[in-house]
Amino acid sequence: MKTLLAVATAVLFVSSFVSAEEFVDDFSAVELEGRVAERGEWQFQNGIASCVADPDLYKQFKNHGPILKWPRQFNDATIEFEMKPTNCQRVAFTLNGDGHIFRVTLADETPGAPAGTSKVPTRIIAWATQSSKQNKGETIKPETLPDLPAINGKWVKMKLEVKGNRATLSIGDFQTELEHAALARDKNMVMLTFAHGEIAVRNFRMTSSVNTAAKRTPAEDAS
Repeated sequence: MKTLLAVATAVLFVSSFVSAEEFVDDFSAVELEGRVAERGEWQFQNGIASCVADPDLYKQFKNHGPILKWPRQFNDATIEFEMKPTNCQRVAFTLNGDGHIFRVTLADETPGAPAGTSKVPTRIIAWATQSSKQNKGETIKPETLPDLPAINGKWVKMKLEVKGNRATLSIGDFQTELEHAALARDKNMVMLTFAHGEIAVRNFRMTSSVNTAAKRTPAEDAS
């Protein structure tokens, strides 16, 4: 009886600290609670979200291209989707919280690039503390991190698994292990954006967890 009581108490303790959920966007609907599509004419057909960048809108939004957002409160998570960038200048996959927290940028830095040579390089940036004009974050560039020319016009799967301050990032056949304080920070948004050209996205899936104890207020702890 004591053993059963101890197990039950442990389960209740863990469940009070971690809340897990799964979110799937199969792009079968134009409107979906939990997804925001902005800065372009996004199309949703046959399980694919696609958009062609508009140069005028790019200038209007101060050199920011079309974007997909998935607002989610989370700490640890597994995020995966497939994308096909075509003649883009850059593609950025970002986790946000109180600003940028973690970003993967794939760019076309080649001379004579279809959309013009990217001034932003292919890289990963992580912010251990709140991002700002002064805090540009830490640049990480694993060997063989693919750039845009390597995947241009091809479907490629991207997967990010975050647990605490560690993560595994996969892009097609590329995979790397990461460790950074930024990864353990509270997050509230997943974003995918691109500049110039066009992109197609499919099969977005996210399994995430929230440390609910960390979200409690002093008043709640006292009750």
